[in-house]
Amino acid sequence: MEHIAVELVLDVGNTRMKLGLFQQGRLIHRAFATHGGRAEVLQFLGAHRPAHIAVGSVAKIDGSFHAFLEHIAPVMQILPGTPSPVVTRYATPDTLGVDRMANAVGAALLFPERPALVIDLGTCITYDLVDALAVHQGGAISPGMTMRAKAMHAYSAALPEVMPPENPPFPGLDTPQCLSAGMHFGICSEMRGIIADLAQQHPGLVVVLTGGDAPRFVKALKSGIFAHPTLTLIGLHGILHHHSRYGTAFSS
Repeated sequence: MEHIAVELVLDVGNTRMKLGLFQQGRLIHRAFATHGGRAEVLQFLGAHRPAHIAVGSVAKIDGSFHAFLEHIAPVMQILPGTPSPVVTRYATPDTLGVDRMANAVGAALLFPERPALVIDLGTCITYDLVDALAVHQGGAISPGMTMRAKAMHAYSAALPEVMPPENPPFPGLDTPQCLSAGMHFGICSEMRGIIADLAQQHPGLVVVLTGGDAPRFVKALKSGIFAHPTLTLIGLHGILHHHSRYGTAFSS
């Protein structure tokens, strides 16, 4: 039987890693792991031996973990400024987060020849616009829900730290409810405003939500918006594939 190669993609976030296994361009398996979790990576791979590994990280990668990966397969570490199939107009591409660029690539791959807005709801909320020609037009960054909760508690004398339920009441009838409503509906209104403005400028705009808080807000917006929890993995794999064909950005 012919052996079909697989590729391993690691999306290293602030608190954990996402692992994705790709075969013939398709994500066939995914999981979460702790930072530097060697046993978890090996368990995730099982009998698979990837031809290449791509690592995208918003944090510094431990050198020993990188060496561990190199024993498995050639590793490509995707960094800010790494060339990709999506061109960016960002004035400082070396400061464009790897996750944001991967999201842009993922959106361009999933929705070719259509303008797309990616909203990544994590520690921060990032907005990234990709036009119909697969050009990243920049975006915006604002505080995420957890950051807002911590900030209101830290910078006030009496406000508690509250994490909103999925459907907080509005208007709130006590301080925790008011904090919950302010965070939840404030983010909803922020997103609706940005989506409306960009949809006027870019007819046919696709909106894709990803990140840990995406499911909550897809339900809240109720406007045919896509939720795609694996968008960053797909984008990182797209950059890996780009270099497999056109570059030599692998360690050995």
